[in-house]
Amino acid sequence: MSTSTRLGQQLEAPAPTWNKSAAVVVVGGGAAGLSAALPLAAARIPVVLVCRSTLLDTATARSTSRGIGWRNPPTSEQLASAGDGLTDPAAAGRLIEQAPELLDWLDALAHQISSVEQDPRQPLGMTMQRTLASVARVQELLPAGTLTIDTHSRAVDVLTDESGHVAGLRVSRGDGTIGDYRAGTVVLATGGAARLWTHTTAPALANGDGLAMALRAGAALRDLEFVSFAPTALNAPREERLPGEAAAEMGPTLRQAGAELVDAAGSTIVPLDESQHLPDHELAIRLADWMAAYPGATAFLDARGIGDQAWQLAPHVVMAQASREHGINPARQVIPVRPAAQAFVGGIAINEVGATTVPGLYAAGEVASSGANGASGPADGLLIDALVGGTAVGRHLAQAELPEAADSTDRALRGFLPTDALAGVRTSADEALGLRREHEKLRTTSDFLARLPHEEDFGEDELTGTNLQAIAAALAQAAIARPESRGWHRRIDHAGASDKWAKHVVVSLADDGTLQVTTAALDKPVTTR
Repeated sequence: MSTSTRLGQQLEAPAPTWNKSAAVVVVGGGAAGLSAALPLAAARIPVVLVCRSTLLDTATARSTSRGIGWRNPPTSEQLASAGDGLTDPAAAGRLIEQAPELLDWLDALAHQISSVEQDPRQPLGMTMQRTLASVARVQELLPAGTLTIDTHSRAVDVLTDESGHVAGLRVSRGDGTIGDYRAGTVVLATGGAARLWTHTTAPALANGDGLAMALRAGAALRDLEFVSFAPTALNAPREERLPGEAAAEMGPTLRQAGAELVDAAGSTIVPLDESQHLPDHELAIRLADWMAAYPGATAFLDARGIGDQAWQLAPHVVMAQASREHGINPARQVIPVRPAAQAFVGGIAINEVGATTVPGLYAAGEVASSGANGASGPADGLLIDALVGGTAVGRHLAQAELPEAADSTDRALRGFLPTDALAGVRTSADEALGLRREHEKLRTTSDFLARLPHEEDFGEDELTGTNLQAIAAALAQAAIARPESRGWHRRIDHAGASDKWAKHVVVSLADDGTLQVTTAALDKPVTTR
């Protein structure tokens, strides 16, 4: 008999030692969070931006996407094709319409900030992050400014009142104190949870905080089963890797330059013309199948033929540096690679202005599911979605009548996962929640996650484990509920997509703390309770 995962609706953190007020609290300092906070600051609305690290240490800043295709954006038909039948046409249309305008706006801001010409070879994420962060710091320093930037602080839980409306945010600061921001509106822009897997290109902060907080607060998570993987991430020898180190992506430009996927003997795994043209999810699946067919074997990218000069140019120079840091000279040696978890395509269900199913709770960026990217989406669509989605939230709230925060009330409390249990959570994700899913492994994993204890006191590692376990459990249930293969969701026991499953899978928390799985039509709007 299957065991049902039972989660707390709120974590049993220490009592707050400080209490502050704001109209809006934005959680996350990347493109989505900054682009949501800036319109509020411009409208002189008191807003607090809570950031886990610094404003230059975010997933946006680390993105390798150059965003070239979004200055002359894809058509709605191209986005629909990339989304594999689950793309929301209206959400995709907003990306197509607004991306060029916002990228031009960023260019203008960058020129205002510095007269130095921007390097067009620099990844879009770093340019975007530096520009938005600079504007935010200026807003914070204005004499009549209303923006407060709270760095090195981690959100623990969204607070709600007796009616279920947002009442604020509980935060753990770097100095060890716990406190509450009282606010009637909270925006989650915390990124995804790709740190659930052992092999990942995601930064250390991608551990599911926003997804788990939203789930506990009562929000619906949508299409959580769709998680993108970098098809060819550096698979450095274990002795060359630091604990928890993110894998560097050996990106598609290497394949376009002629790098070929081969085995240890030099035999071709995927023909070059195929690896150059396959969508990322199809190439990643092909490589995952090869690894399953040859347990213990290593796949390599043979890029020795692209020429020494090419390794000195962007973006190859970054990949060369990452390889050399792990003892590999890519101009003379083949590069060991494997698929690695990269980003969540699904997330918190939102409407066109970023509102979730919880009154007063909004979301933007990777943590949210706008529907624009469907089941897979373009490779650089998530970065653009963060900019467009965050801006939509900020502009909407800047013009809305914002509610006052009522007194918060505790929901059903539960303790934390022991630190030593996190390794088991990640192992279960590696084995069952990757690119080769099947019913029995999903059920076994779901049962394992359901039996894990939650009896520890608060701590940073315990919070990470608790949040990742919650997302793993929700993802497993969503994967079980979708008996087909579509986009980034691959069921080896259900090959191919089915027309009857061209709909959303929705996971939420029932009143008794168990996970509740339902489906929703693609055209069903997201509404608050």
